[in-house]
Amino acid sequence: MSVYSVEKVQTNAWYVHAAGITRVVRYRHVHLTFAPWEVTSAEGRRLWSAATLESAFRWIQARTGQPVTALLAQALLKNSLSAETSPARISHDADHASEG
Repeated sequence: MSVYSVEKVQTNAWYVHAAGITRVVRYRHVHLTFAPWEVTSAEGRRLWSAATLESAFRWIQARTGQPVTALLAQALLKNSLSAETSPARISHDADHASEG
């Protein structure tokens, strides 16, 4: 594994591996907050809430020194390209994500 990487695990949820730690960035579907994006530890402990997805990734970048914002863009692009070429894979990924 590289020093840092971003992996989409389901809609609006990513694992961010940076500087030997794993963080989860997730959108909370709660309409009563100004900061619906949260960063948690791999164990689920909330570390930070943010108003935007970019802000959540910048928070991780500031603490690890790794360029995770650029990796997010790459992960989103890769995911959209694979979705265009493999619709069956999306269905499998969605089924797999709902199991966990």
